[in-house]
Order: sequence, then structure tokens, then C-alpha cells
Amino acid sequence: MVNFLLSEELTSNIAASVCWGNKMRAICFDFDGTLVDSEVFHAENWSGFLKTLDIDFSMGAFLEQYAGVTWDKVAIDLFTRFSISMPIEHMLQQMEAITEKALILDNIPAKSGVSTLLHELSGKVPLAVVTGAPRIYVEGILQRHGWLELFDHVFCGEDVASNKPAPDIYQLACATLGFNPHEVLAIEDSVTGIKSSLSAGLKTVLVNDTDIMHPSKYSVEYGQLALDYSFDSMNQAHPTVLNLATGSIRHT
Repeated sequence: MVNFLLSEELTSNIAASVCWGNKMRAICFDFDGTLVDSEVFHAENWSGFLKTLDIDFSMGAFLEQYAGVTWDKVAIDLFTRFSISMPIEHMLQQMEAITEKALILDNIPAKSGVSTLLHELSGKVPLAVVTGAPRIYVEGILQRHGWLELFDHVFCGEDVASNKPAPDIYQLACATLGFNPHEVLAIEDSVTGIKSSLSAGLKTVLVNDTDIMHPSKYSVEYGQLALDYSFDSMNQAHPTVLNLATGSIRHT
């Protein structure tokens, strides 16, 4: 006679699976352009920095070519492109100092709908920030908006050897959170970000209010990226994200 008794561990795993169903067990938010409206802020700072090196590179040109690109990759590209004599490490240090000074004068505004969503999600599911930006900058702004205590973890570019679009930072986030990538939701606003999250295996929500994510903008470089959801604003994304976190709708 076959023994159908299940081991305690297997029973526990099945119970957990039934309990969670299709619900996302954690949510990872990108920072720049996703939580805060910072792309213009950074473009202005980088353009101003380049002017100190006698390089004329407009804010608009920076936005068009580097929106969503991590600082280290921006610095490397600019270093090569304009034959800058300053070491890349010093360029990044200068930009951190410029950013810190600019933040003393003015805070970076939140993206519309973000604060409401974060407070509604808090306590329902673990939340993390997953960003290529420097920690001192990210945590400072989170604190100013009163969001820092809402997040269980903040993962930044200096935490991994390879920044976005490599999957490393999302792999680190999932490992630290203790969940498989398919159990974690990523919310991003750029090609760089969704390349990172999708290649790490996370279900991904794009929230972007520009035409940067039109297929013609990214299909040549990365191929057709298989996004799970795409919205024009966090207000529009709110019901879907909340449902994915609470498990009240089914998704594949």
C-alpha cells in the first residue's frame, strides 16, 4: 500500500503556496524617475558640471541620451566621448558633491501618486528600493519625503559589481528579501531598469509618462522586451500594483 503521508516540510511548502497563490511577495521600486521626478534635476547638474570642463552639452541632449542610465555608465561614456582628463572616479565624486549642494537648496519632488501608493502598501508586503544611484543621495531624499521607514531595504549601485542594466542588483535584492525572482514585482521607468529586472526574472511594471519606451526607442538596442504591465503614471498603475500585492486578482 502506498503511503500518501506528506513530510512536514512539503506540507509547509504547499500551505505557503496556497496561502500566497499568485500574490507578489515583495515589491522593488526603482528610484530616479519612478519614485521622484529627478531626471531633469540630474540633467541640469550634469550639464552644469560639463560646462566647468568647457564642454557644451545641453540639458535636453543629456535627457535624450542618458535618461535612466546609471551614473557610473554616464561618467564612463562622457569620459570617452569628450576625452575628459579628469579620472572617472573624480567625476563621480564631483557629481555627488554637486548633487548634495543642489539638494540643500531644493528637494526633488515626488512623482504623482507615489506617496499614496507607498503608504497603502506599507505593512502589506516587504518594500525595497533598487537603484543604480548613490546611497547618500537616495536615502537623503527618501528621508526628506518621509518614506525611508516605509522600505525594508535600500539597494544601491555601490552594492554590486555590475550596475543596471545587468541583473546583479535585482538578484541581490531577491536573495536578501528571501524570495524567488518570480515572486517579486519590479517597478521601473526606463529601458536600463526593465532590462535589469526582466533579465533577473522579476515580473515588471513600467511606469513612464514620456515616449521613451515606444518600441522604436528600444527594440533596436535590446529587442522586444516582454513587459508584464505598462502605465503612463503611478496613479494609473496604483490599482494593478495594489492588487498584485494583495493577491486579489489573478495574473500570469
